[in-house]
Amino acid sequence: MWVLVFINLMLNNDSGYKEPVIEAWYEFETMDECFQARELLIDQLGGSNGWPPKGTQAVCIHDE
Repeated sequence: MWVLVFINLMLNNDSGYKEPVIEAWYEFETMDECFQARELLIDQLGGSNGWPPKGTQAVCIHDE
């Protein structure tokens, strides 16, 4: 099992600092499926050349 985790840095009004927030996660059977979905997500977010937009990240994590 592979999990694609989408992380976004968002301003916390209470602390005044940007904090990481898990916006979404998706499960896949294979690493290839996860990385293909990561590329699609990055494109949909407006990233380019495999780089997500500033302040965001998408990570594939292997989970047994």
